[in-house]
Amino acid sequence: MEHHNNPQSRDEDEKEFFSEEPDIEDFFMEEEESPAKSKFRSWLAKMIAFAIALSLVISVLAVWVRVFNMPSFSFLPKSNELSKIENIQDYKRAVVTIEGNGSKGTGFNIAEDGTIVTNHHVIENMAPITVVFPNGDIMQAELVEDYPDLDIAILDVDGEDMPYLEIQEKKKGKSGDSIYVIGNPLAYHQIVMEGSITKVRERLYLSAPIEKGNSGSPVIDSDGKVVGVVYAMTIPSIGSKEKPEGLAVPVDKIPDLP
Repeated sequence: MEHHNNPQSRDEDEKEFFSEEPDIEDFFMEEEESPAKSKFRSWLAKMIAFAIALSLVISVLAVWVRVFNMPSFSFLPKSNELSKIENIQDYKRAVVTIEGNGSKGTGFNIAEDGTIVTNHHVIENMAPITVVFPNGDIMQAELVEDYPDLDIAILDVDGEDMPYLEIQEKKKGKSGDSIYVIGNPLAYHQIVMEGSITKVRERLYLSAPIEKGNSGSPVIDSDGKVVGVVYAMTIPSIGSKEKPEGLAVPVDKIPDLP
């Protein structure tokens, strides 16, 4: 008997054979999930969803708490009111912003040719040191005197006929004296705060509100002269009824001021 080999028929048989090969998943038996396991999965999913929702609510509440407790809600209206006083407008022209390395602080000019007083910690590791006057003048400053123990630094800028503040030489600040503080707290500039000297030790204690960015701000007495340089604020202990106070270096402690 004669047999004929048909290549096309053989290829079709092989294709049919391989097309009927089972998938790998067919080798595994599908395990039916128990009611208890299904209930646990449902409970777990609900707990995860609840935790995510609670986290979002807490985040939103935290933002609103920070907004409504922002010190700006108290000091901005007062600053705007004080800034209308002619003498304070003159003082503000000599108060500068010191910037560099992504940070900023406050300083003030005490000489017509440009001598800036600020804190050591404001300019520490700052290079270059940029001084910005309220009129828009931007200058590079050089560090000429540095007193880390006092947290005071003296800078020089190249200028002439510049607005400046006078240093109080006739009298020292004393408890009860009214004062103004002008500086650049938080995200603001040229903010005026008022208060008094509450006590005098090796430093001046101030009732005027002090915020981050006020470092290097002048403390100006009722004669319009500088009696101190702000450098920090106190942090009362938890549960204490004490209020935070500003801290300033008395100008008579700073050597070689012009």
